[in-house]
Amino acid sequence: LIGGGLAAYFDLFNNKNVPERLLQGFLIAAVAVSIIAYDPIATPYGLAAGALLYIANWIVYKAGYLGGADGPILAAIAVLLPAQPRMFLLDPSAYLLTFPFIIHVLTVAFFTFMLHMLLRTIPSALKSLRTPGSIAGSQWAGAFLILIAYGFLSFTIASSPLLSTSYVLFLAVLSGVSAYFVLFRTAINDSMLEWVPAKKVEVEDIIAPEKMDADEVKKYSIGRLVDAAEWKRLQHVKGKVPVYAHLLPFVPHILIGIVVSLLLGNILMVVSGFSSPFGY
Repeated sequence: LIGGGLAAYFDLFNNKNVPERLLQGFLIAAVAVSIIAYDPIATPYGLAAGALLYIANWIVYKAGYLGGADGPILAAIAVLLPAQPRMFLLDPSAYLLTFPFIIHVLTVAFFTFMLHMLLRTIPSALKSLRTPGSIAGSQWAGAFLILIAYGFLSFTIASSPLLSTSYVLFLAVLSGVSAYFVLFRTAINDSMLEWVPAKKVEVEDIIAPEKMDADEVKKYSIGRLVDAAEWKRLQHVKGKVPVYAHLLPFVPHILIGIVVSLLLGNILMVVSGFSSPFGY
């Protein structure tokens, strides 16, 4: 909670820049607790889970699809809590329905992040509806297929006595938000871009090469994530560069995921009716 809270603070109020020393300290503290306090089975399990998560996030980060702070934070959580700890609002029998703690955290974090993104981009989505040709046919088809899949799944679930109505409603929200992102993908991406002079681009910025001149992108080997070498090449680019300057912070949603998971464990099991708060 302390590590996630501090990281969320900097992500929100420090231009999405989480200090490197905080990330390193969080990881070191997690590894130390795991080695000193946990039993011989939990320690290697947590360290292995954290290492795999760190490597996977590093690959996605280098591809330009994830912030640099997200990986170390998630890895630290996986090491520090390799299994679901006590769920403060659930009956102890719900432990049988848990997964590794980090999966519970990510489930909540992605869901709340999607809702945040939806609320943030509604004006841009509505504007694109009034612009002819702004939504491609493939986007309409993708959104339609998602809704069809949800209808089929809802029909299947409705015939099962094991799942509650709240689970169907949860899936409805998830399917609706997913269809929204597919349908308005172009408008959402454009709403996060800002065209800035190439000389003002900073290391660690994420840019949209697909919006730039293809010959220029090829000439200077421009990728999504601006590292030190790419920053030097960008100094030769004339004109402006599309930078994702308005990306939403993700670390606060990780903090929300930690809190919700500590209280309720597997949120999917709660909405499905398999486990209820306070044991009811």
